[in-house]
Amino acid sequence: MLLLSALFLSASLAGAQQLKIATFDFQKAFSEYYKTKDAEAELQARVATFKKEDQERTNDYRKLAEEAQKLQDGAQDKTLSEAARQERLKAFQTKVQEVQNLQRAIQEFRSTRGRELEDRSQRIRQGLIDEITKIVIDVGAKGKYTMVVDKTGRSLTGTPILLYTQDLPDITEEVVRAINATKGAAPKAASVHP
Repeated sequence: MLLLSALFLSASLAGAQQLKIATFDFQKAFSEYYKTKDAEAELQARVATFKKEDQERTNDYRKLAEEAQKLQDGAQDKTLSEAARQERLKAFQTKVQEVQNLQRAIQEFRSTRGRELEDRSQRIRQGLIDEITKIVIDVGAKGKYTMVVDKTGRSLTGTPILLYTQDLPDITEEVVRAINATKGAAPKAASVHP
């Protein structure tokens, strides 16, 4: 609805000026951008590190829980003296506190690290979107387009924004070539200035 309003407003303001509209497939450009693949690999490495750390904490938790169970069993062992059972009961209660503290630490770790991973993912994604958008604007300006419409865009209700086009130029391939033209250029620049 907003897009249509903008189109009609642009048309009426342009008066005699002809609208020149191009389409663009943002999803395709995003998935074919080499930095998207690099970012996904980085995020997967971070997730793998998180899982490894989480597994280590979980193993520590299991070990503590087993120790607590042994202490509890010892505190209930009728073959031991009352003093020995009381000693094991106190050790059991201390161990239970350790288990609970570790459980809270694991939950906090998961929550914090999950938020960090999500924030990192969103920042990276937004950065990539901004880079692609800049190239779309440059290509649109060079092509003297009045408007570039993302043909994969969705409205707030989830319906496609662009339902039908006939003979509109599609600048997706040109944008994909432009965003991937820098591949390999950044590492060379980085090695020049250590």
